[in-house]
Amino acid sequence: MEKDTLLNTKDIRTPLWIIAISTASLILFIGVAVMRSWIYPEGEDIRIQHLQQHHDEQVKFDQMIELLEKVEENTEENSD
Repeated sequence: MEKDTLLNTKDIRTPLWIIAISTASLILFIGVAVMRSWIYPEGEDIRIQHLQQHHDEQVKFDQMIELLEKVEENTEENSD
């Protein structure tokens, strides 16, 4: 069988089209994801804000613990 005849048969053409379309779709998807990350780089900002929120919560928690310890000391002094 000649090379041209083999490529023109429907048995080989359909799988080649499927592979070509799948590969093009994958490349397009990756390209869109990269472009979106360049255009909207807010992912880093969200992470930084999230970490800052944890830090702020920890500071508030520490202040709350200090206040509770002071309240406990004051109640012990007043009960004596």
